[in-house]
Amino acid sequence: MRSVLFRSAALGLLVTAPCALAFPEGASVPSAAELTNRLTGKVFSVKLANGTSWRLEFKGSGYFYVNTSAGFSGSGKWQAEDGRLCSNLQGNPTACNDARVHGDLLHVRRTDGEIIQYVPK
Repeated sequence: MRSVLFRSAALGLLVTAPCALAFPEGASVPSAAELTNRLTGKVFSVKLANGTSWRLEFKGSGYFYVNTSAGFSGSGKWQAEDGRLCSNLQGNPTACNDARVHGDLLHVRRTDGEIIQYVPK
């Protein structure tokens, strides 16, 4: 019983934990070339603070594809700038988001301020 209560409490903390609003200490600003190299031809998993997950795939052609756990699928164009990832999801305006590298992970600040990790699949 005690184990069940502990797991329930731990899960509650995970669900209600605030989203990260700052890049990890020591994160570096990638050049456009480094960012392009980290993304091109790769697939990533992203988990949002609200529990939604994304699958992102970046093609060398400059297109990306997104599938979410909420059932959304879409595509658009992407490009890297020094320290920023710019994307234009079909039907939406172009957005450029700050990007940082910490260890082997890419961290991107969403428009709402949440910092998300791109975890390679």
